[in-house]
Amino acid sequence: MSSDKTAHDILNAPVTPLFFKMAMPVILGLLVNGLYNFVDAIFIARAVGTDGIGGVTAAFPIQMILISISAMMGSGVASILSRRLGANKDDEANRVFNASIFLAFSVGLFFSVVVSFFNRDIFILLELPPAIRDYAIEYLHPIALFSVISFCYGTLSDSVRAQGLNNHVFFMMVMSSLLNISLDALFLFVFEWGVAGAAWATVIALSSSCVYAARLILSGKHRIRFYRDYIRPNKAVHKETIALGIPIFMSYAGYGLMLLIVNIAIVMVAQQNAELLISAHGILNRTLMLIFLPILGMMIAFQTFAGFNFGARKLPRIGQGLKVALIVSTLYCLIWTLVMLNIPHYLYVLFSEDQQLVNTAAEISTVVYLLFITAGIAQICPALFQAMGYAKPSAWLNALHTYVLLIPVLWLSVHWWQSEGIWWTFPIIDAIAGIIIAAYTWFFMQQLNIKLQENN
Repeated sequence: MSSDKTAHDILNAPVTPLFFKMAMPVILGLLVNGLYNFVDAIFIARAVGTDGIGGVTAAFPIQMILISISAMMGSGVASILSRRLGANKDDEANRVFNASIFLAFSVGLFFSVVVSFFNRDIFILLELPPAIRDYAIEYLHPIALFSVISFCYGTLSDSVRAQGLNNHVFFMMVMSSLLNISLDALFLFVFEWGVAGAAWATVIALSSSCVYAARLILSGKHRIRFYRDYIRPNKAVHKETIALGIPIFMSYAGYGLMLLIVNIAIVMVAQQNAELLISAHGILNRTLMLIFLPILGMMIAFQTFAGFNFGARKLPRIGQGLKVALIVSTLYCLIWTLVMLNIPHYLYVLFSEDQQLVNTAAEISTVVYLLFITAGIAQICPALFQAMGYAKPSAWLNALHTYVLLIPVLWLSVHWWQSEGIWWTFPIIDAIAGIIIAAYTWFFMQQLNIKLQENN
């Protein structure tokens, strides 16, 4: 489907079927792509053991921070591109894209050098248990060394998505995931490279998708293209890109920060069981990430939809799309809430035959998933403001969970309930943040409807 036909559908097709049509390729791609994280953890736990998955869990917050910076730039440029393309300002869109590629390469190269150099010092500073520290260092080194590829791919893939070319996005995710899983099996079970093998599988798979995205844009068949004269620093573009990408950065980095803070809390509160709890939390979060991906796919589809329609000044369609996205995402969250509160063992036994590890992860799940039903609200509503170019409300709504509520609620919960309080932190935060985000978004939409009525 051509870019022009895709843009026409986004602006004119019936909202509900359009939402599913836009969301499903992204969701399927994310699931296939995310499946490698899930399978990756299973392979590591089976090939290396409980301490191996504990080490990867300890390294994952640092990896998430790198991903969050890349996602910030990619999401920011996607927001700008979708609005420029929706307004038929293709030359402006191409200036933005090429300047953003320059930024992604420069920032990625910087972090490749810095994180690779300070890799060991980071984990020594965090005072990780020695049993898992070496695994964490071994896993993070290849990931950090080739961060520049991850950063470039983030901007390339989000630029493809911003054009509504979700089938290509889906293909890139599938290709990367299948290659990653295949290399995981080869490096871990045949070559016996340990956790470093899993990291190298990730690097190689990501590089293949980056090459595909670059060749797609180089083909010249779509509205976004490479222009040598535009590949240079552009302060105005970089400023807007980062401002719009901050909400996604805060969301992704917040997730990494949450994992880091929880790991630190475990080491401080449950010293004797720290390795077990960190490993159990690791397989819980790998499972949560896979479950969460369809919500992220719905958010990405809705953001593209809202950005196009806002650029074309079709504001009533944005409200219709918001309702559809919230209803579908909330129903999805309800299903998984019921599953993870009642039968989480069936997923966790895939990781290990260590019954103590499985039981510990299942016990934690019965608390952590209590209010998972609010996850759709927490993702879709901030995406509305980002799509419309309102960076500040999107940023602070995304900041609620981790940057405003996490530390005080965690401190109080641990003070009252010791190690069990670590897990009760999450449903408490979900409840508070869900109420605030829903109320703020409802008020905003009411004001928007009033303005529409006045204009009519």
